[in-house]
Amino acid sequence: MLLKPRLKSMLKYVVSIFILIIILLQMDFVVLQKQLQSIDSWGFGLALLAILCQIFFLNMRWHSFLLISNNKISFKTSSFINIAGYFANVLFITSVGGIIAKSSLAVRHGLSITQAIFTTLLDRFMTLAALIVFSVFGLQFLGHVLDQKLLSILSLTTLGVVAVVISSLLVLRSGMFKGFILSSQKRSRFIVLLRMHMENYPLMFKTVCYSLIAQGCFILSVYILFLGIDADMHIKTLEFLALLPVLALISALPISFGGWGVREGAFIYGLSLVGFSMESAFLLSVQVGVVTLIAPFLFGLPYLLQSDFKAFLLGNDKIPV
Repeated sequence: MLLKPRLKSMLKYVVSIFILIIILLQMDFVVLQKQLQSIDSWGFGLALLAILCQIFFLNMRWHSFLLISNNKISFKTSSFINIAGYFANVLFITSVGGIIAKSSLAVRHGLSITQAIFTTLLDRFMTLAALIVFSVFGLQFLGHVLDQKLLSILSLTTLGVVAVVISSLLVLRSGMFKGFILSSQKRSRFIVLLRMHMENYPLMFKTVCYSLIAQGCFILSVYILFLGIDADMHIKTLEFLALLPVLALISALPISFGGWGVREGAFIYGLSLVGFSMESAFLLSVQVGVVTLIAPFLFGLPYLLQSDFKAFLLGNDKIPV
């Protein structure tokens, strides 16, 4: 049983290292070094601030979902649970690690196992949904940039996902599979939770806004980093911004070590379509990886310095409200 997760982790390492080696073998290190020296430290700091804002709105969304199941949970407590998910993504090198960590801490702070897993999956889905919304909106600006076959595949994929989600919600509301759902206690609890959240329109409106603002902060962060890379490049800014959600979705595929390698490959290929050199796209991707790695630790630092950190993890919430 232990071999399988370890094997998956090893495969993720191999994928990341393999892709990065292929990229580095084709890199002009003279150009890369010159661009590395011209990085704007103030821009890097502003990009980091934008990611901190992203995490804040993600924490707001997570807290809103938790309040449905436990209306006594504080924002400070829910924020730490969310940050713990970021830490787990880094430590366990997989989004599953983040899901397990968030679900476990949510259970320790008053939620049932079903509530914790459902809320964690819904929270993750909202992030992907926001990226899909931005991707669908951005595809209309990429018609003259992407190959028509590739554009068709991306359009059909994103629209297909949207159609599946809408169809599933309509089928759920119709009660067509009521007998099948009620035949399992776990399924029925899950569906009850889903309907309870979906029919809470103020909650869904609020969390959708948080999701869109959070991903908007991410796009802003990448744009700030882009401004500090190479001012002499003639980049199509609108197309660049339209590509970012698509690249973020590709980078989120759970097939590599924390997205490394896959993100760099996606950035190099995608941004080459709007005028980026290989070195510029690689450097931008690495900076995105670094700021998204540093920000959760900065956000979680006040919690980590608490003397009752261990008690919090064990479920005895002694962190001051």
